[in-house]
Amino acid sequence: MGQINRKPIRRVKVSKQRQINIPKDFYDALNITDEAIIEFTGKEIIIRPAEYETVDFSADILKDLVRQGYSGNELIQQFTRIKVEIPSALERMKKEAMANPVVTGSLEDYLDTVEDEEGDE
Repeated sequence: MGQINRKPIRRVKVSKQRQINIPKDFYDALNITDEAIIEFTGKEIIIRPAEYETVDFSADILKDLVRQGYSGNELIQQFTRIKVEIPSALERMKKEAMANPVVTGSLEDYLDTVEDEEGDE
């Protein structure tokens, strides 16, 4: 992370379009690029760099398939089929979240309900 050359607290203007400018030294110190994560805690807004992570469900998929009794070539075929479906499943989840962004309760409870709904199909 970079160095902040001035005060670590700054007053900024909020435009009529609800936009703010991030002070350059803050922006540079955090290496913010084209996206940031914004979090509302109930009392404050926190802005931090968006970190891209690769999510690999391979171990979870394999464990589940083995529990279901798959082995050998059948295991490989089922694993390949499910692995190919992950990007479209994540995209569906993203669209669903964007269409209804309000989540009541904890994220864990919400994810449990999503898993339950998928199990019903």
